[in-house]
Amino acid sequence: MNREAYEAISRISDDEWRNIALELERYALSVSRGLRWRTRNPVELPGGETVTAIVSKAIEKLFSGEREWDPQKEPDIRKYLRGVIDSLLNHLAESQDNTLVTVAPEPGSMNYPAWESGSQKRDPSVDWIVPPNRSPEAAVLHQEQAALEDRALELLMEECADDEVLMSVLEAMMDGYEKSAEIAEHKGIPVKDVYNAAKRMDRKLEIVRRRLAEEQSASAAGRKTV
Repeated sequence: MNREAYEAISRISDDEWRNIALELERYALSVSRGLRWRTRNPVELPGGETVTAIVSKAIEKLFSGEREWDPQKEPDIRKYLRGVIDSLLNHLAESQDNTLVTVAPEPGSMNYPAWESGSQKRDPSVDWIVPPNRSPEAAVLHQEQAALEDRALELLMEECADDEVLMSVLEAMMDGYEKSAEIAEHKGIPVKDVYNAAKRMDRKLEIVRRRLAEEQSASAAGRKTV
């Protein structure tokens, strides 16, 4: 990070960062809503990403110097970070994780809107279309998915148990707080610590994904031997 950027960032108080974070998360959500996601959710994104995590990554890239900010050329840090967020979201939308995996409509259901099967842009005029009631097979799959999510949360809590700040962030998220600034205020943690915790959370999530994959492989192998 260049000296001018470092000095400019140092002058931003925690309260100001909270306001910046809230503004950026609203902006990121508005951009996310305009993109096609295989998750069909503008908040919970592919690859385990979330809108909040995208904002945290943008700010982290600023602090780390990975994305160089020149306050002389672009004095508005909010505008600069919005550009970083645009880049991160567009990169994720075009990633293989998002574009190669598609969700097939249930048998007998209406076709999904065009934005879910091709175009990166959503068509708000057809967003109200939803599939009919689940078939028995789909209901079973839904139950299995819910069980998998419960197990993932259990593993994540195990991984975070030895990190007091990270555990506090996870507890706040379970209480319904999603925005970094809100988590910081709710738990009395500096907002910068919440951003740092988000980076550690990403690493923990990768560990959880590996553990889940291993458990599922072991379970599948066990069924084959029966």
